Amino acid sequence: MSSPQIPVEEWPDRLEKIIAERCTLFRRVFLLRETDSTQDAARRMNAIPGDVFVAWKQTAGRGRFGRAWSSDEAGIAMTFAIKSEPAERLAIAMAIGGAKAAESILGRVVGIKWPNDIIVDDRKLAGILVEQCGELALPAIGLNVTQRTWPEELQDKAISLHQLGLDIDRIVVAETIIEHVDRALGLPDEDLIEGFLSRDYLKGRMLHLRNGSVEVRGRLIRIDPMQGMAIQTSQEEIWLPAATTTVIDFE
Repeated sequence: MSSPQIPVEEWPDRLEKIIAERCTLFRRVFLLRETDSTQDAARRMNAIPGDVFVAWKQTAGRGRFGRAWSSDEAGIAMTFAIKSEPAERLAIAMAIGGAKAAESILGRVVGIKWPNDIIVDDRKLAGILVEQCGELALPAIGLNVTQRTWPEELQDKAISLHQLGLDIDRIVVAETIIEHVDRALGLPDEDLIEGFLSRDYLKGRMLHLRNGSVEVRGRLIRIDPMQGMAIQTSQEEIWLPAATTTVIDFE
């Protein structure tokens, strides 16, 4: 039996408390009862560095390359407003923050599938999307919390904290993410890279990748998460840049 969930009316005080007591980068938090996308809401609300936007219900979130990401009322979706930085660094920092939050909740190490997925038991628990608006960056995270079922196309690809055996309130997940993302964004690059490499889900795997209009198949040899990856194809070793490469499939 699920435990009673903390009502939305109590969320603002909880979120403001975690910002005040645990954060150094973030100063204000906005609870969105319902929104299309936390990133779009941040733009509409003229976000400034230090703002955090948390959705009670997100109806039209998106992932990398325009893919849909709908958290509805079963997941946590949030956007952080900070000064603009290289997108690759922000993606890794957000992934480290999200991974450490998940590890804190689960009590086990999780994987990061470059560049923006947090993986548990070979399925996606959370995803990262970084968008830039001039001098403002809006990195976002969506994490699956209470989902019990998935559409057929996601049944073998997605997983929630509930499916991992955790009955946890979404506000607790939000608080944990905010705290760990705040810390991760302040880490030096070498710590971020070390944190990524220790959780690298794709290490040694055969990958199917796309870079622009070119598709590549080969084994991942080495990776610098902020620069790109070296791939051994059947003919040669090639280097693919982080900013324009996506993983289509892997073995």
